Amino acid sequence: MERVKFGTTADGKDVERISFQAGRYFFSVLTYGAVLYSYGFDDVNVVLNHRTLHDYETLGGFLGAVVGPYANRIARAEFTLDGTTYSLEKNNGRNNLHAGSACFGKMVWSVIGIGENSVTLGLSTPDMAGGFPGSHDISITYSLSSDGTLVLDYSMTSSRKCPAALTNHAYFNLNGGEGTVVDHILTVPAEKFVDVDDELIPVAVRSVGGTDFDFRTPHRVGERRGGAYDNSFCLEKGAVVHAEGAKAVLEMRTDEPAVQIYTGTGLGGDHEPLQGICFESGRYPDSPNHPEYPGVYTEPGKTLRTVTAYNLKAK
Repeated sequence: MERVKFGTTADGKDVERISFQAGRYFFSVLTYGAVLYSYGFDDVNVVLNHRTLHDYETLGGFLGAVVGPYANRIARAEFTLDGTTYSLEKNNGRNNLHAGSACFGKMVWSVIGIGENSVTLGLSTPDMAGGFPGSHDISITYSLSSDGTLVLDYSMTSSRKCPAALTNHAYFNLNGGEGTVVDHILTVPAEKFVDVDDELIPVAVRSVGGTDFDFRTPHRVGERRGGAYDNSFCLEKGAVVHAEGAKAVLEMRTDEPAVQIYTGTGLGGDHEPLQGICFESGRYPDSPNHPEYPGVYTEPGKTLRTVTAYNLKAK
């Protein structure tokens, strides 16, 4: 394990990078945003990162960040809960994306535990931050095993009932970060996907059959739609998402009901569009406004927990 200073935020808070090695596999995180900064084997890193803390603070994309209390979009930046309407920040056109300024991925976390190949980071936020009800206590434990499995174990409690959707926004490039992901081979065992409008707000849950969203058998990412995807796929319990690039194979498992697959079409700055692909385990977009979706809420006195695991193999 190695701990080094990564930088200082614009408001004067020091940020660390904490690194671990398990056999040939490695990962590192930042205390800023609980960012997954690196993950790979030997000299191959398969997640995109920024070179400086300033870039994390100023560039878009949420690279590697833990996103909450609600990841993805909420239409018109509002929702009604138990008869009360809550207004959020409009940071994505007229909608709310990734909780706006209340996003966990834009805050400095504390180190609350370190193991042989694991680290637990924690964060507390005040009531009504970004318009979301309740103060929140959130932790994430990253743990790596020698077979290349990286487990992300999230825990969240709140003082008030609040819609919740936690995810990690890592961009994977299984060519070791080189080039784009259009030639990655993707398999997603999803019978349905969430169709969206031009604002990426849900319009319907549809069958993948006969659509460009059918990855039940392997397809190149760029085979259809020019490789442009930013949609939730509906997962059954035990589903395994499989991706293969030139240097590595990645599998993802989660106890969440959906995975948002985003191919980084909006990347810029120090990365190019389509350079990475996100597998954001979580909830359907805009679930607080769709009671028919599998939403989840924090409740006072209860702990919300969710686990997502990635397994990486060298080719």
